[in-house]
Amino acid sequence: MKQAVQAIALVLVGLLAAPALAEPPKDFGAGKKAAAKLWWDIGPASFYCHCPYREATAEEKKIRRGNLWVVGFACGYQAQEPITSKGKVNARPLRIEWEHIVPADWIATGFNCRDKKREECRTIPGYDEAEGDLFNLVPAVGELNGDRSNKLYGIIAGEDREYGACDFEVTGSKAEPMKSVRGDIARVWLYMIDQYGLKMAPDYVALMKQWSAADPVGKIEKLRHEKIAKEMGRENKFVTGQ
Repeated sequence: MKQAVQAIALVLVGLLAAPALAEPPKDFGAGKKAAAKLWWDIGPASFYCHCPYREATAEEKKIRRGNLWVVGFACGYQAQEPITSKGKVNARPLRIEWEHIVPADWIATGFNCRDKKREECRTIPGYDEAEGDLFNLVPAVGELNGDRSNKLYGIIAGEDREYGACDFEVTGSKAEPMKSVRGDIARVWLYMIDQYGLKMAPDYVALMKQWSAADPVGKIEKLRHEKIAKEMGRENKFVTGQ
């Protein structure tokens, strides 16, 4: 009897000592906070242009809200609109924003609420978690985040570099990222489609599969995936191959 009690006690101690399993952020707000912490370890640089960023100063925060400031000269980024129509400094080219690789509008297709307001989508179980999914959140120059909006990725004829050295093009309906991140982007899209049942045109899914094959998983993506998967409590099988 004594031995049985001791065994139960050891099991209880083990359970109490075991770390709690990680859980995905509950919503977009929690996702942004978690991503901001994670990317200091992943590497504080914007996803599309590899522009380094740093903490904003008190004076910079007065210009416009935003805790992370882009070191644009280090990556050759040039703002399309450095000054607003009101003659003020445009903060979006200067700050980091958290970009959805799969925009919220397209996440909504998996929850049958694309034609509804975002607030209505958020009342549907599972939508908030999808919107805050850390695999889908990357740091981006705010101006690019705004210009890309909810546009799908694709190939744009020509190479009009409208953002200086940053290899990112935007038209009325498409956004074209540089080749070195297309596979990373594709594997996030394939994960989100699989995880949340997004409804995407077959030709777009085929393009994502082509991009994934043409730009295989690299060392940086693997390291990024390991850190995010630990936080999320699950993996992206399109990165791990399992």
